[in-house]
Amino acid sequence: MQSQDTELLHLIRAGDQKAFERCFNRHWPVLYAFAFKILGNADDAKDVVQLVYISLWSRRERLNIKGPLESYLLQAVRFQSLKKLQEIMNRPEELDRVQEYILPVLNSIWEKMEEADVFREMEEQLNTLPVKTKEIFLLSRRHHLSITEIAQKLNLSEKTVRNQLHLALKALRHHIAMAMLLIEIIS
Repeated sequence: MQSQDTELLHLIRAGDQKAFERCFNRHWPVLYAFAFKILGNADDAKDVVQLVYISLWSRRERLNIKGPLESYLLQAVRFQSLKKLQEIMNRPEELDRVQEYILPVLNSIWEKMEEADVFREMEEQLNTLPVKTKEIFLLSRRHHLSITEIAQKLNLSEKTVRNQLHLALKALRHHIAMAMLLIEIIS
């Protein structure tokens, strides 16, 4: 497989579109599965993998890949997935998705890797949040309460809870994105 990839790379550098298509077809399933595992959304996973391939093609003449092509592509997918996670967590309209998919996965990882640096840093960042924002975030993450349940428990509007969760996620987005990338390591 590696010798085939070496030949494909040589042809891609020369501008061979058929070789690029073969590369795309060969590696797409693994790259897509990896991106989907990180992002939990088919459209986002497709976008990330397509960005990686667009970048590969646009930089084809300057490519200097050492080692297996698939490893290079997986690293590129990991990087683009991190960027996509940060983008997702920065959009208030994605709060439900973050709440339902990304944060539960984070909880699972958090429990398994509490000693990891990224989680210590996340805890430190969490401690810098305003008290009410931190309380809402912890009720959501550690106690697994829904937005409605938190609003009732704290006698707040659901909109206030959503806004506070968004603020917490915005403050923690880099650490959450890094933690999501650790899925690959512990899964």
